[in-house]
Amino acid sequence: MINQIKYTSNYKKILTVEIMHDYFENGLCSSFEINPSSNTRNILKDYGIIFRKIINGFVLISNRDERFTGISFNGPIQLTFKLTNNDPLFFNYTDLNLEGGTNFLFQNNNKTNLLHQKEYVDKTSMVNNNGFLSGEIKIELNSNNEFFGEESSKKNLVEKKFNINFKSRDIIIRYNLYSSKEDFNYSNLFVTDDENTIKISSINKRNLSSGRQVFTISQKKQIKSSQIYKKSFFLKKQDKFLNTFSIQLPNPEPKNMSFDKEIKKFIAEVFVSLD
Repeated sequence: MINQIKYTSNYKKILTVEIMHDYFENGLCSSFEINPSSNTRNILKDYGIIFRKIINGFVLISNRDERFTGISFNGPIQLTFKLTNNDPLFFNYTDLNLEGGTNFLFQNNNKTNLLHQKEYVDKTSMVNNNGFLSGEIKIELNSNNEFFGEESSKKNLVEKKFNINFKSRDIIIRYNLYSSKEDFNYSNLFVTDDENTIKISSINKRNLSSGRQVFTISQKKQIKSSQIYKKSFFLKKQDKFLNTFSIQLPNPEPKNMSFDKEIKKFIAEVFVSLD
């Protein structure tokens, strides 16, 4: 007969904050560094709360010690966490409006599990211009003495879960075609998808800031920027014979996404050498 010892940990998660982004294939956004403010570190220590980072946010863990059930621990706790962006290309692929400012302010003052007002982060979560795409997460806990203070030990601990949801940008893909051959004929080229259901043949000539001349074909419809693009596009040549010329076009990269003032939309530049 095998002796079994059952062990129940007194440590329980009381809060989880996750940052989500539909640009990424798994939906998890790890583009930010999150740390408690110095004052919040002191509060966490006073309440015996452990701060732990996860890949896309953080959790708070309480040891449920009886000493935190006294009257002196009654009432709400105000916590502040510093949010620092660690992806310099985040703005390129994220649908954000900076009219309200360039800093984030996320708070749990809504009746939902979101730390912002609408389904996705928008200008209502943007404040001053003291930095770029960094900011604060402000959380109020224990407003009903559910974790600490009188009677808290008799209550069922229910973890608080909050999300921050970012949305990917809609972009127009512009293919920039170039060749070292001066006599290369661009006029009979077109872009199509893997099922040949579309044909984009309008070609324009333009000069890049580097001085290089390219010939461009632009997608007619916007698509969502994404870490993984499930649909493929091809550059083909219209001729009277075998139509054997076919190049699979590269997918857009965040570093080549920017706002085009002329058409007032975000453009994803894709460069294609025909040599």
